[in-house]
Amino acid sequence: MKQFLLFINVVFCVNLNAQCYPDRHSTNWFDAWISCQEKENPNPANKAGHWILFDLKNQYEIDKIKFWNINDPDRLNWGMKDVLIDYSIDSILWANAGTFSLQQGEGSNRYEGMDWTDVVIPKARYVLISGLSNYGGSCSGFAEIRFSAEKINIVTDNTDVNNPIANGLDIKIEPNPFSIATRLEFNSKSSEPIDLQIADWFGRVIYSETISLNKGYQSVRISTQKWLAGSYILSCKQGTEITRKQLIKI
Repeated sequence: MKQFLLFINVVFCVNLNAQCYPDRHSTNWFDAWISCQEKENPNPANKAGHWILFDLKNQYEIDKIKFWNINDPDRLNWGMKDVLIDYSIDSILWANAGTFSLQQGEGSNRYEGMDWTDVVIPKARYVLISGLSNYGGSCSGFAEIRFSAEKINIVTDNTDVNNPIANGLDIKIEPNPFSIATRLEFNSKSSEPIDLQIADWFGRVIYSETISLNKGYQSVRISTQKWLAGSYILSCKQGTEITRKQLIKI
């Protein structure tokens, strides 16, 4: 996949005596991102299909997006026609930014992509772009995608729902990162049971259990030998409060 570029605020020429180089693009499909097999979507609300998920590593406010469609002259029908854009802070809860129609590529080395498109994404770390239709080809894809964005400074306090102190639920994970197993220890001011769920990066639930507390305490050992290496999200619901933590399998 061709690496995406995240632009902060504006892009402009700094040399007033010279013209900006046009954003011309390769006409070789090998330089593009291509999907020829439908897969389960990271957002469970969406159908399986062709999609691409960006992890921006930090949270950003995104106000514009620019697409270059497939530009190979023999495969212009592989280009996306209509796409759905979702965004998320944690890759678990998703919000929708809308449906967008894309222009077909030109198949020319003078192709500079579409104009910047306005989009409203107030806060996101993950951006999910799902293809709804293409121009008739057997595969689907993009040549390049860019975002115009501003990084968000994150301030935490004790009112955050992910803060265990605010909820009266304290969760310790040892070890974390882990390899073959990890242990979860729960301490709570409430005697209500805890609905435990662990999901992978794509939102697929791989472990769930309801835990009863004994005098506000419980310990659970989870075998992780069969898990793939990567990041997971632990969600614990006690009453109306939800606490989330990150797990890392190595």
